[in-house]
Amino acid sequence: MTLDEILDQWDSDVGTNELALDEDSLKIPKLHAKYLRYYAKENLQLAMEQAEYKTYRQAKNDFLVYGVDSAEEAKLWTLPPKGKILKSEIEGFLDADPDIIKKSLRVSYQREKVNTLKSIIDMINNRSYQINSAINFKKWASGN
Repeated sequence: MTLDEILDQWDSDVGTNELALDEDSLKIPKLHAKYLRYYAKENLQLAMEQAEYKTYRQAKNDFLVYGVDSAEEAKLWTLPPKGKILKSEIEGFLDADPDIIKKSLRVSYQREKVNTLKSIIDMINNRSYQINSAINFKKWASGN
């Protein structure tokens, strides 16, 4: 599920009907279950993306420090143009590596989806208070 799909779902679910606040109140558990399911799946995906990133970064680090063990590895990655690099330069090469950057961006995107879902769940958890406040205001405005 993409971030845009999550936000589109929330756009369609977020509205309240001022004339049927009781019905909106009854929808809260269903909304919570829906977004909690999304949150759990996306959070697990985040953990997998982070593990893949760390594993790849470590493999790339080992390659830069120790070189290649096989001809297959030599085909996957090439050393920087100047050949040998100093240990102090490794972090810079890893930070600038296009594949590592790509994996890092995937982790960041996944983290953004998880944070968005967490925010939605927090809003759903507060929804009953918001509905209750709206009902109390209506009572007050009508003189009851």
